[in-house]
Amino acid sequence: MDTMRERFITVATELLDQDPRTALVLADISAASLAEAAAAHPDRVLNVGIREQLLIGVTGGLALVGLRPIAHTFASFLIERPFEQVKLDLGHQGVGAVLVSALGSYDWPAGGRTHMSPGDVALLDTLPGWTVHVPGHPDEAEALLRHAVADGDRNV
Repeated sequence: MDTMRERFITVATELLDQDPRTALVLADISAASLAEAAAAHPDRVLNVGIREQLLIGVTGGLALVGLRPIAHTFASFLIERPFEQVKLDLGHQGVGAVLVSALGSYDWPAGGRTHMSPGDVALLDTLPGWTVHVPGHPDEAEALLRHAVADGDRNV
């Protein structure tokens, strides 16, 4: 059985191939595994490096021009570090995106405290209009990702 992260990579690649509106923004995490997708869609797969605030800013910019962006990195770098950008670049601008974390909350204790995000769900719950999912199985993660990308322009 594949992991949720492996399933995310497979499904994100399929979505990029199938839907010209789908874009993917990375902060180095999973970039090597998505190299083929990046080569196939260089205008819609962007790796901003270890710049989490920029990850969300670029995601917001892509949404502003009509794309359906997916932002992906570890939860602590997707929600906690760039929280102001999540609040302003997505919520305040009135644009939607799909944020997909790897190893959320306490899922990777070997990564240490810097890679844990015990407040990720609680922080997003402070913002209006967000739908938060916490899947527990790759099949569930796949179904939720496919629905989130197809769900118009909401924040998921």
